[in-house]
Amino acid sequence: MAVSLPSEILFMVLDNLGDERDFNSLFQCALTSKHFTKHALSVLYRIYDASPLRGGGTEDEQFRTRRPTLSSAAFKTDQNWALRKWVTLWRSIVLSTLDLTYLPYYSYIRYLDLDDLGNLLGSGSIVKDEFFTPEITEFVCRNYVPEGNKRRRGPKTLPDNEWTKVKLGSAIAQKNSLIRGMSCDVPPTTLNEWIEGSPQLQSLTVWSGAVLSQQAGEKIRTHCPDFRQLRIYTWQNKPPANAEKDAEELFNALRPNSLEYFEILSFSHLGPRSIKALGTQTDSLIELKLTSLEIDTIRELPSLGGLPALEVLALTDSAPTIWTEEFYSTLNQVARWLRDCKKLKRLELRKFMDDTELLTQVMMSRGIRLSSLSFAGYKLSNSRGFFDALLLHDSLEYLYLRGEGSEDPRDNERLVQAIGGLTRLRELELKDVSDWFTMDHVMTLTPFLPLLERLWISGEAFNDSVWSAFSCLPNLKSLAIYAMSNFTVIGVIDFITQLGPGNRGLNLSILNAISGINFPEEAQNTIREILAENLDGSFDFGLAQEEFSEASSGIELSD
Repeated sequence: MAVSLPSEILFMVLDNLGDERDFNSLFQCALTSKHFTKHALSVLYRIYDASPLRGGGTEDEQFRTRRPTLSSAAFKTDQNWALRKWVTLWRSIVLSTLDLTYLPYYSYIRYLDLDDLGNLLGSGSIVKDEFFTPEITEFVCRNYVPEGNKRRRGPKTLPDNEWTKVKLGSAIAQKNSLIRGMSCDVPPTTLNEWIEGSPQLQSLTVWSGAVLSQQAGEKIRTHCPDFRQLRIYTWQNKPPANAEKDAEELFNALRPNSLEYFEILSFSHLGPRSIKALGTQTDSLIELKLTSLEIDTIRELPSLGGLPALEVLALTDSAPTIWTEEFYSTLNQVARWLRDCKKLKRLELRKFMDDTELLTQVMMSRGIRLSSLSFAGYKLSNSRGFFDALLLHDSLEYLYLRGEGSEDPRDNERLVQAIGGLTRLRELELKDVSDWFTMDHVMTLTPFLPLLERLWISGEAFNDSVWSAFSCLPNLKSLAIYAMSNFTVIGVIDFITQLGPGNRGLNLSILNAISGINFPEEAQNTIREILAENLDGSFDFGLAQEEFSEASSGIELSD
């Protein structure tokens, strides 16, 4: 007797396929039965923004690298096939805003992200030919367009990609009042219109903070009661725009203590007044990421007081300044401020101040228990105090260190000792700072990290003897070896065959080999096949820089 599952269970399966970004399975489910069609398609279009065109989706590799087994013609065919699927998806979304599709696909969108549409429009004439049906062409061309101080009818030819992207985005935003997130690069007036029509808006990502200059904060406060996240790529002074003034007005206009996430990704001109105005959000901020601050702006940070909800903080790439006595006075104040943020769990510093000194002061506090630390731009030979402080944070699960390594064995031993005490680590990335690691250092370190899932490590003179150090990591899923190495195919295969089920999905990368003689293309493909068959894994191989690989091709690494 056939067993039928309740609809609720089947719909849960479809939702899980959406969580896994499994577009193909969702599409096949939509074709299988009319009973599945609506829910399967609603899930599929809800994740439309996970496109491989800009780094998402299961077909991402087809857009970034050619698979070794594919010829040039086959690769191009494979790539075009994937592109056509995304053309079809976007075309369906746009046509649905014109009421020309089976279902209102636009209404399933919860995150309006137009970056991928822009990439699609710029992918060539073939894509445009397939995307622009007569209905879409008529829609984007029929309105008046500006021409100097006059306006004229749209031309027979298509308008530029940016104008088209905004036009199509507006069509979606005007008809879908359920949008909860936006990522867009549009004029201020357009953004304000979209905000007014999006009462459920919770997050906003914009390229330039200048688009927030025309009362965007007031619009958000009036129309978006659940708004809580703001991400900005760059916020610069571009007359007549003034970043300091606009930021101050924005923060003061938002509902007090409503912003949970604020990030500046690239260069900004935010100043002390901006930071002071950010104080209207001190009780709600959970994540704060700031970059390119000048010393006067940094000096204002302690005025925020201990942020009671702050869990994630990133401070990077400050404007250069002289490290005077006044500078260190400011550093001490910033350190006290960080220690007052009692819920801080994840901290990232990169060229912020004297970061080694700042971190040492912060991490020596018993009131701070970090789970993630990213620290770039320091010298291992001058880090004894920092590593003493690091030993106090055995709560760390993620550690990313990048700096200048040391030829002094004692410095490397101190680093190994400090990291070896972090037995809860799941991810460890040592870039440049471990350039003078020997295989003995690695063999000493790894037995103390049984939970490690991801490891990036450099070093010198690695050979097959080091594989035993990685074999003792039962949960390892990603191993990138940037050490100068002279591995053999037999050694790599022997390592792979010793791994267990906990290593399933392993990505193995040998990135700095001194010679390619032992790894011809055929041998690399053999390793890939074994990894794929045994562990559903993958393999990458890269030679050291040419001057090293040629000069060092005769070097014999000791066993």
